[in-house]
This record gives sequence, C-alpha cells and structure tokens, in this order.
Amino acid sequence: MRDVRCIEPTSYPIGPKTLRFLARDAQDPGAALVYWLEIAEPSCEANFFEATRKFGSLMQLVLPDERPGVFVNRSAVHAVQDCGIVKRLVFKDKSSLEVRYSGPCSDLRDA
Repeated sequence: MRDVRCIEPTSYPIGPKTLRFLARDAQDPGAALVYWLEIAEPSCEANFFEATRKFGSLMQLVLPDERPGVFVNRSAVHAVQDCGIVKRLVFKDKSSLEVRYSGPCSDLRDA
C-alpha cells in the first residue's frame, strides 16, 4: 500500500458506497484509510478502532510483507486467486489486494 493523504469529507463521492477494506494510515497510525469499490483514492477515518466497528464484520488479514494487516469486507470480494500462501483477492470492481493466508480460498469470500 502507499501513503495517501486524508481526503476531506467534502470531496467524498455522493451516493451509496461499498467498502473494500480498511488499513492503518502510515502517517497517523490511529487513523484508518478506507478503500471503497469503484473509487481509486481512499477516504480517511480519524479513529481506526471506531472504523472497524462502524463497518461490521470484517476479515483481518496480513499483507505479504507482514506489515500490519488490513480488514477486508468479504462481500466485496469477487474471486480469490491461489498463489500458495499468498492469495490475491480480486474485488468486484476488478481491483486486487494480495494477502498472506494459508487456508482455503473459499474462506476469503462469500459463497
């Protein structure tokens, strides 16, 4: 992932959005970067723990380089590509994210 500045609330897209995943902001570890389907740049939530509660049931996964993990919305995952211990999550908007996971691919998306 990359370091991204927080986007001001006035620049958020209007309308319903679907969460892809949450990650800690590298510049402010107490904040969360919120990645949405169909939106290239993440938005920012001031409190990481509040954000994880706000979005309900999320999967906590570890990134391939073992950096702090991400919290993924299972219902946003379209497919999972098995690359051994690394799995590539392909989201419904065709974006992707690689994570470390030794279990079956079926665990990582809704049926």
